[in-house]
Amino acid sequence: MSTTDAETSSAVAPSADVPDLWFELPPGFMEFDLSEDPEERMLRMADAVDPLFATATPEQKFSLIVSGEYILQTMIAAGAEHVSSCLLRMSDGELSQGTLCVLVERPDTGPKNQDRQGSAKRTALQWRDLHPDAEVGLGTLPYGPAALCIRDQNLLIPGPLFGLDEPVPATVRQVQFCVPLKTGPGSALFVFMTEDIGHWSDYLDVLNGIMESVSADEPQGEKQV
Repeated sequence: MSTTDAETSSAVAPSADVPDLWFELPPGFMEFDLSEDPEERMLRMADAVDPLFATATPEQKFSLIVSGEYILQTMIAAGAEHVSSCLLRMSDGELSQGTLCVLVERPDTGPKNQDRQGSAKRTALQWRDLHPDAEVGLGTLPYGPAALCIRDQNLLIPGPLFGLDEPVPATVRQVQFCVPLKTGPGSALFVFMTEDIGHWSDYLDVLNGIMESVSADEPQGEKQV
């Protein structure tokens, strides 16, 4: 389904600390260096996109880089610890773009052995109150309990990003997985978003694989971190 042929592993951790969790990115995902200078990052992305996504049109490549940087800046401001973008070939042969980010809440106080099931239930209840039109539920991953929220958002993307004077309207489908941590109080929030709602069922398969890979242990084998 993807345009590259190697999985990568990613960790989420405070600076210089042991990671709270690990997860594996499937082929087709490219992780951003959050500490890199934005201009240098976009130039590097442009160099990387050509060989990775050789069959994409110039417009698709441009959109991947520019919209990816816009979302990246938004997520960095919100405290993201991981951001990656994907350009995947779907089951019908079309290319599709999406973005994954991971944020971690680590409160200073709270019981080390938190009630993870109760925490996931409380998050689901909060999401139901905040987003009455969303699809909200609970699930169990190999890592533990998780709350799930799927909803559509109507956004206005700044026009200058695409050389336009007016903002560009966009409808984005977003899924959030809130995963209470094993390492202490707090939760990891996985957020995936895409404008390609028509391929949502394909994306659910991709996201299922990512969430099933979440682990407290570093993956073994020939994978890069």
